[in-house]
Amino acid sequence: MGFDTDGDLPAVAAPPIRTAVPSAPVIAASGALGWLIFAHFANDLYVNFLNALLPVLAEAHHFSLAQAGVLVSVATISGSILQPIFGYLADSARIRALAVVGLASTVLGSSLLGVAPSYAALAFLSLLYGFGIAAFHPQSAGLVHQLSGEKKGTRFATYIMAGQTGQALSPLIAAYIAVRAGLPWVAATAIPGLIIAVVLLRVVPWHLRIPHRSDSPGGQDLRTALRQNMRGLIRLMGLVLSRSLVVQCMLALLPFLYRARGAPATTGAAAITAMVFAGALGGMAAGYLSDRYGRRRVLFVSFLMATPLFLGGILSTGPTAIILLALGGGALFGSSSLVTVEAQSLLPTHASTAAGLMMGLGMGMGGLMVGTVGALAQVFGIVRVLTVVSLLPVPGSLLTLTLTHEGRRRPSS
Repeated sequence: MGFDTDGDLPAVAAPPIRTAVPSAPVIAASGALGWLIFAHFANDLYVNFLNALLPVLAEAHHFSLAQAGVLVSVATISGSILQPIFGYLADSARIRALAVVGLASTVLGSSLLGVAPSYAALAFLSLLYGFGIAAFHPQSAGLVHQLSGEKKGTRFATYIMAGQTGQALSPLIAAYIAVRAGLPWVAATAIPGLIIAVVLLRVVPWHLRIPHRSDSPGGQDLRTALRQNMRGLIRLMGLVLSRSLVVQCMLALLPFLYRARGAPATTGAAAITAMVFAGALGGMAAGYLSDRYGRRRVLFVSFLMATPLFLGGILSTGPTAIILLALGGGALFGSSSLVTVEAQSLLPTHASTAAGLMMGLGMGMGGLMVGTVGALAQVFGIVRVLTVVSLLPVPGSLLTLTLTHEGRRRPSS
């Protein structure tokens, strides 16, 4: 794919006579990669608890649609804007196991929503959840980038797919428990998540961090890299902003749309699950297609396809609506790994920072507007507002045409 593979673990040459045996660091790196991918699934299994439970929480605590949007904004902004900071710390300060602290915070912030005594407590848990998201993703994504060798696109797409699969199952789990057992029982879901965090702390060799190949201080080197690649990063941020606003508004408002149509909370959760799970599959397909045709072309098509599919899903009902929403999610959500890998290829020695910028700051800018969009939906109606939101991928598709860095794989010699 033409990526700079500087910083990958050194290959271990086999002795001329004896059979080659993988060294301990290589084996440890391979195992760490698998656990990091699984941890991404576990972390994101809690990501959509808030979105799925919002209608139930609104009834229990008597708050408005605009206040629901504020909770989503608090969670999204804290989970996004802090990511570049944690990414910088992971790249420069070499703080070990920061991702484990993030995973535990995500688990607690999401699972305890059902026992929150007030709206203020819900806001605090949303903030805790956001802190966890911000702490987990940059360090884990940076390690995946560093441990992936020459197959960065495919392996990072697998990492993204694992997270999006967790996101897809998340609303169904939360809504099912809340509806069948009651809101307080959602707290029981913290047990497996915390166990996974403890296991992750013990099995991932956090000391396998690869130093920068630079004589300059980490901060100065980062500033130079940002300055040299600023135009490309701004374009990528524009893509992330376009996608983020659509994604966050869909996740926040779809449960209310189905509730307004008389459907139970599980139906809105099912729509989110179908959309996000299709996005996970779309990410793998996009990764494969980008190897053959280049990331810019795949990004252009995915953004362009998303608008008519989302419009159809919002304006229709029944199974047709869920199918169209799923296809729209497959098209738009699938672009996530491509944008992040593109940014990491621009900043190869600051992979965690690049991931934090794309997965964090860009998503936060979109999440910042969810509260406003929720207030508009309360005035003008959910369908009208989501119809306008569905048009946002169109300018995003045009922005992909300005990208100059291609991610095709170089032919092997």
